[in-house]
Amino acid sequence: MNIRNIFQKIQNKINPPEPIPNETVLGFLRVLETAENEEISCDELFVKLDEYVEREVGQKDAAQLMPVVREHLDICPECCEEYEALLDVLEKTSKN
Repeated sequence: MNIRNIFQKIQNKINPPEPIPNETVLGFLRVLETAENEEISCDELFVKLDEYVEREVGQKDAAQLMPVVREHLDICPECCEEYEALLDVLEKTSKN
């Protein structure tokens, strides 16, 4: 460890860095998701569908946070059926 690292650790203990707001992190993730590719396959959608539906049930703007997933659901009837079924199940279980 060099002297610069030692001073950095001391400074972080005296003045800890401010935490990054959740909205900033979500925005960054949204940019990464969009930059990853413009389209996703049905298999890729199924990997992300649980997270998307959980956000939607949690009354977060899932379409804004995960626009590539929303776009796929808008054009793929089979995936949209899966989405609606999962959404229905989660909404019913969250009411109990």
